[in-house]
Amino acid sequence: MDAMYQTLRRGDSYSKEAVHIAYGVTEDNRREILSLSVNPTESANSWEEVLKDLKEKRGVENIDLIIADGLPNLEDKIHQYYPKAIFQKCVIHKQRQILLKTRPKEKAEMADDLKHLFDNFDNDSTIENAKNKLEIFINKWKVKYPNLKNHFNEGVIDYYFSYIKFNKEVRRSIYTTNGIENLNKQIRKATRNKLSFEKEGRLIDYIFIVIKDFEEKNWQKYPVHLFKNWSKVG
Repeated sequence: MDAMYQTLRRGDSYSKEAVHIAYGVTEDNRREILSLSVNPTESANSWEEVLKDLKEKRGVENIDLIIADGLPNLEDKIHQYYPKAIFQKCVIHKQRQILLKTRPKEKAEMADDLKHLFDNFDNDSTIENAKNKLEIFINKWKVKYPNLKNHFNEGVIDYYFSYIKFNKEVRRSIYTTNGIENLNKQIRKATRNKLSFEKEGRLIDYIFIVIKDFEEKNWQKYPVHLFKNWSKVG
């Protein structure tokens, strides 16, 4: 799940509004658009509307895994409608947040440490080991960056290591929102020459066409044998 902003006209005014996109990967390995809607801003409450629609109108009863960025309180809305779903917060978003607040001369070293922290793709990788690496990481930088620990509060840290629960073959495909980010790039490319959309319906229709074309061109990119049996570890 992810949102991107597009310029939309409402009455005599123009503003950028959040296009909320949710898509899934089906059992036969095809990407499928699940929800496409517009909201003035992106928030946990706006995603609640999407989740409620999926549950009550689309009839989506069970979801194994949801991947999204680190939007505050989103996990509460997810578990309200899909209590059994595993939630993975995007690791890349978290890395960017930290690097934005890192001094230029220390960014390269910080980036290397972050890469090591989230490099949990071996058979013997566990959440416990990942948390040990996190403790070492925070202790290394806490003098220069005392607020660094606030990026990994106890209540949400597990959501950044959810990918470790799955077999190693699929972890790189599910620990970030890169899949939907690639889709967003195609949408931005397709809408680059359009200054704005005059109606919400036209914006939705146009993006829907772009997404369907993306689905057809990219459905074979996931290893099919992994997603038919992407069992959890433990």
